[in-house]
Amino acid sequence: MRAVLKPFVIHAAYSPIETIVFFSIVGTLAYFHVLSAIKHSAFFAPSYPSILRPSHALLRGNEWVSVRDTFWHHAKAKYSPDASILPLELFPVEYSLDSVHRLTETTPDWLTFFANTDLTESVLNFTKEIPTSISGFAYDKACFRPVSSEALELEAPCFTNELVKSRSIHQTLAFTPGVKEDFTVAFDRLIKSSPFHGGVEFEVEAKQAEAIGDMKSSKWVAYAATALVVRFWDLAKKADSLDIVLILAGYVLMHATFLLLFYRSRRLGSNFWLPSAIFTSSVFALLLSLPIAMWFRIPMDPVALTEALPFLVCTVGFDKPLRLARVVFSHPHLQSPVGGSSSNGQLKPAGEIVLESLSSVYTPIFRDYVLEIAVLVIGAYSKVNGLSEVCALAALVLGMDCLLLCTFLSSILCVMIEVRRIQSIRAISKSRVASRVASVATSPTSSPKLREKGSSLPATPGKKQDKPENPVARLKLLLITTFLTLHILNFITPLTPQRHLSLQSINSFRKVDISTPAIQHVLNSLAATEHIEAEVNEGTETNNHGLLVKVNPSIHVRVIPLDSAIHDSASSSSGSGTSRSTSEIVENFMSSWSRLVGDPVLSKWIVMVLAVSISLNGYLLKGIAAGLGGKGSVAKLGGVRFGGDATAEPSSSYAHSEPVVVQQPVSPIALMPPPIIAPAPAPRRPATFTLDEVDRRLQARRLTQSSSSQDASSSSSDNEENDVIVRSLEECIEIFEKGPRPVSVALSLLNDEEVILLAQNGKVAAYALEKVLGNTEYERAVRIRRALISRASSTQTLEHSDVPMRHYDYSRVMGACCENVVGFIPLPLGIAGPLKIDGHLFPIPMATAEGTLVASTSRGCKALNAGGGVTTVLTQDAMTRGPAIDFPSIVQAAKCRAWIDSEEGYSIVKEAFESTSRFAKLRSLKCAMAGRTLFVRFATATGDAMGMNMISKGTEKALEVMQQHFPDMITLALSGNYCTDKKPAAINWIEGRGKSVVAEAVIPGKVVKSVLKTTVEALCNLNTKKNLIGSAMAGSIGGFNAHAANILTAIFLATGQDPAQNVESSNCMTLMEPTNNGEDLLMTVSMPSIEVGTVGGGTVLAPQQAILEMLGFKGAHPTHPGQNAQALARLIAAAVMAGELSLMSALAAGHLVRAHLVHNRSQLNTPAASTPVTPGGPLGTETGGVLGIKARELEKP
Repeated sequence: MRAVLKPFVIHAAYSPIETIVFFSIVGTLAYFHVLSAIKHSAFFAPSYPSILRPSHALLRGNEWVSVRDTFWHHAKAKYSPDASILPLELFPVEYSLDSVHRLTETTPDWLTFFANTDLTESVLNFTKEIPTSISGFAYDKACFRPVSSEALELEAPCFTNELVKSRSIHQTLAFTPGVKEDFTVAFDRLIKSSPFHGGVEFEVEAKQAEAIGDMKSSKWVAYAATALVVRFWDLAKKADSLDIVLILAGYVLMHATFLLLFYRSRRLGSNFWLPSAIFTSSVFALLLSLPIAMWFRIPMDPVALTEALPFLVCTVGFDKPLRLARVVFSHPHLQSPVGGSSSNGQLKPAGEIVLESLSSVYTPIFRDYVLEIAVLVIGAYSKVNGLSEVCALAALVLGMDCLLLCTFLSSILCVMIEVRRIQSIRAISKSRVASRVASVATSPTSSPKLREKGSSLPATPGKKQDKPENPVARLKLLLITTFLTLHILNFITPLTPQRHLSLQSINSFRKVDISTPAIQHVLNSLAATEHIEAEVNEGTETNNHGLLVKVNPSIHVRVIPLDSAIHDSASSSSGSGTSRSTSEIVENFMSSWSRLVGDPVLSKWIVMVLAVSISLNGYLLKGIAAGLGGKGSVAKLGGVRFGGDATAEPSSSYAHSEPVVVQQPVSPIALMPPPIIAPAPAPRRPATFTLDEVDRRLQARRLTQSSSSQDASSSSSDNEENDVIVRSLEECIEIFEKGPRPVSVALSLLNDEEVILLAQNGKVAAYALEKVLGNTEYERAVRIRRALISRASSTQTLEHSDVPMRHYDYSRVMGACCENVVGFIPLPLGIAGPLKIDGHLFPIPMATAEGTLVASTSRGCKALNAGGGVTTVLTQDAMTRGPAIDFPSIVQAAKCRAWIDSEEGYSIVKEAFESTSRFAKLRSLKCAMAGRTLFVRFATATGDAMGMNMISKGTEKALEVMQQHFPDMITLALSGNYCTDKKPAAINWIEGRGKSVVAEAVIPGKVVKSVLKTTVEALCNLNTKKNLIGSAMAGSIGGFNAHAANILTAIFLATGQDPAQNVESSNCMTLMEPTNNGEDLLMTVSMPSIEVGTVGGGTVLAPQQAILEMLGFKGAHPTHPGQNAQALARLIAAAVMAGELSLMSALAAGHLVRAHLVHNRSQLNTPAASTPVTPGGPLGTETGGVLGIKARELEKP
């Protein structure tokens, strides 16, 4: 199969325009064939003749207005000679050379009334004799006689109107009301009694119902759409509910397929042209498959095809063209030259890129096509009515889609490659900086593939990505097989054609069209007679009459000329055959062309093709004008990348070096512009460089600058900054607004100082630097923001301060941990312990700037380990959130509280709450009222996450459900401080929040003496007087401890917890008592509200994740959700016990001050005054602030 398709693929790749035009023409011809088949299909043929009803019109002023039937009957009933409205009946008669029956032999096309005057006179003579020839019909009394200005006193003749056309003569007779016999019957009797007159035979024919093939374009399209909708409605009324659901689901999936096509195309860098090309290719596949299906005599029911349309779309799909497009747009030579210096910067031809891409994905794509077609062929031979036809058509469409993928779509991809190259060239020409722009143009990073648009392209084109094969093709094949199996087993039947269709619902009653030329000619003549009558009656007392006409259906009379008349006409026309044939050929061609472009679909197709052709040709011409070579070479711009020094360097120094492609420059390189040389009489040709050679020079210069920047002092770095050339604001704005898209590519053409200039002038927001610079330039965004904030401050020190910035993964920070990032603050990290907790040894990580804290905690760990370690128990795990809800009255608030406390209300709230997350489990609800305000405290288990976001989402959902039961309730705030979060509160101390942990340990008395340098009795007495009585005297809430917040906050910072939550997490009660007859020390620590997690928040940062991984608590527990966070809470409680024990021992022994003087008062680390000195504010000592007054009072002797 590869050998069969290869010639077509090669021709399409190297002749894309011809291929596109060829398939456009073939698709148009296929459209005509399908259109003809539809128009002459028996499906749209009416089952019985349609009834043509008369039309009614009223002359109002100079315009005829259509009126209802009732208006005519009312005027006819009140008719009298003096009536203001005169009703008339019009009977049109059409004498035509053509028969209304298609199978009847007609007269030659060259015989017309204009060419044969004898024939015309014979027919006109017969029309004049009709009034006197009709027997049994009072024509003279019934005909309408208009008033004539020439014969006012004489009786006016009966009104008749004749209109002669090439193949027909139209006569219209007018009658006043009161005719006893029907004119149609009398006229038919006249023709049958004397059919021959003047060498012409007349025959009255009953006109058939207008078939869809005889209708005009707009009329048949409307009729076909109406018939299809009506038949679909009949099927829907008779179909099962399951069938309707399946059809609706199919249409939903079809539209989802279209949306997915545009979404994936956008990710490939194309918003419109790529999805349009793929969609057009699929439409052409369907159009070309339908004539082949007709040739194979595959029966096709329009209703079944309409039902099968989603099946066809989902079967064909767009994954294979998108797979090919992805490989094409990620080709390594899409924007970069092929070889080294010998290539002269030539780009690989677009045809070769498409051929190479198609070769790389040909096997999986063709395999999927073969498997899907094989399954459909099995369905085609299933002999299931309806299914076999659809499967056969789907197999043909898939085969044609495979051919168009290799030819038509490949040609369009070739054109898109050229257009993208032209866009790059035009973007380069607009940047006005040859060195910076040319490097971007030849670098693969210049292709649009950042953020949403083009985000699915690889970061490095040409680099193979080890990704698993897309399972969409396998899933689609499985769905097709399942669908066919279910249909064969008769589980579903939407594709079965319905034989009993009701056509009676289509309204077959139509009215006479009064807008035809023949009827309009009659109405204009009547209007003219009405004006004459009005002028005649101006001086009389006669009332003016308004005309109301009833236009009856036309009587069709076929004119059959005798052989002699035809022979005479033929002989007379033979002499002027040349002139007639030429004029008729032109006339026939123009008529055919008019009908062609009048088609509702083809006319829009022609306009669209012309518009695309003009736009594409204009764009290609602009690209050629911009300097794009015919063989894909990159244009030589107005300048070179190096100025004067570039020519001085010998080009041979880099002649043998390999080409180097730099993905990201180490620092912005701003080169001096080439010097302006005065014009000379005979200017010499400037030296030229290949793009690869220039790139090598840029790379060498970057490496030189990088090494010098690392070894140089601050003065040398300042000199480098002074060498940066900053373009004007207007140039920067032009590059920013008109440069290549997305914006990140345009900003990559600017150095840092130019981006800072844009930000200072409001073109780029400082807070959005990461967004506009791209997701690979986070560090550059931080660097630029530091400069902006520093230069806007009074001290201007931040830009070059000691706040670290480099070598940090900011991608974890953005959108999760911090905004307006200017760096990071490193904290010293110490490890205390290890400490045995529940039988296992754990290191205690502590990030702190307080001396002696880690050492003191380590001493406590040593003492606790000597007694066998710490035992912990978890008494509760429930994060809380307490919204505030207002009610119109306290009665309503009390009802809601009672409903929440009831079993029914609790179950409803619990179900709504837990529907938001699989980890959120509601534990309890606690209510409190304050007037008309109800506070509800949700207590929830949140797995391994700290859980504030999880519980907030669940609370919001529960409040929505409560609103349904209590419509008058108003949610004041999702958090009503009844939680309570980051504030000291008795409810957290009493009820608990987060993890409630109690730890216990026994320290032998000898260890208390040897390690802690104190006694059991002294420790117990100090703990009672300090931690219990002292805290009670201070009115403390949860502060019955020595320094639990010290250890807890240090561990919080080391493990990525929220430091602000140390307020309630530090609630702790330390108890000590003698045991074993007073020999040993029994110590317990109770912490009811430790709020920690190992998922989300600061735990996503790499250093904090490393600490959690060291502890074995990283991420979520694989089998028992919440166990990692609970283990971290146990570790914190045990570490707090170690810190409490050591500090209390130091206080009891009097060692605290001495230890701090040794470990926390180093003179070497005392910071010097800030330079420049920070200006003193209103609190300074020089301005007389409050602190200044206190300081001066202390300085007095």
